Amino acid sequence: MARRTKEDAEATRNALLDAAEQVFLAQGVSQSSLAAIAKEAGATRGAVYWHFKDKLDLFNAMIDRVTMPLDQVIYGDLGQLSQVAPLPRMCRVIHLLLNGLVNDDRIRRVFTILMHRMEFVGELAALQVRHTSSMNEFTRQLALDFAAVAEQQGYALSGTPQLLAIGLRSLLDGLMHSWLMSIEGFDLEKDGLAAVQVYLVGAGLPKAAVAATFAEATSLPNPLAGAARLPCGYVDSSVL
Repeated sequence: MARRTKEDAEATRNALLDAAEQVFLAQGVSQSSLAAIAKEAGATRGAVYWHFKDKLDLFNAMIDRVTMPLDQVIYGDLGQLSQVAPLPRMCRVIHLLLNGLVNDDRIRRVFTILMHRMEFVGELAALQVRHTSSMNEFTRQLALDFAAVAEQQGYALSGTPQLLAIGLRSLLDGLMHSWLMSIEGFDLEKDGLAAVQVYLVGAGLPKAAVAATFAEATSLPNPLAGAARLPCGYVDSSVL
């Protein structure tokens, strides 16, 4: 009985997170109420407060369900990309991001909410700290990879690793933001990866090396496929 109760509680929690995605996407985060989310999930408001302290807590849990598997694959020990050479890792990370956004409905919904359905005001103001921290960490990792590529391969970069990392992160943000606004506008995976390759060549990396590394990265299966539907934090590292 206890096992069944635990399974029921987990099912209710996931149903609430699923409902939050749908309601936030349709109404925007600031205009959405916990009552609307409970109704969408077929649950009571009491069930919402049993699992989450408030809307901010629910929103963070919804984000974690997508970003924790992503973080595990990219930089965590589970994904083991931390052990990959810097240029292949950079190309693999970028491919995972764009491919996951195109092919995983949940990742696409959550990123649409983040980029087009929320404002960092009122009860959601605290999320700006999390957003900024995540953005800075991604930039830091990219800068480390640029520096490592230059040191290990002897490439003469066209700017400092930090500046190149800021530029690459901004390019990726712009590509994702624009594509989510109108997914028919361009092919995010094909055109996006091509744009990134142009950027990396402009950054001082050899065109042939960049092309070959991306060709290898895109030939590998994406471990994020379905990861957002698995228990939070789990990714099958055997496909890496």
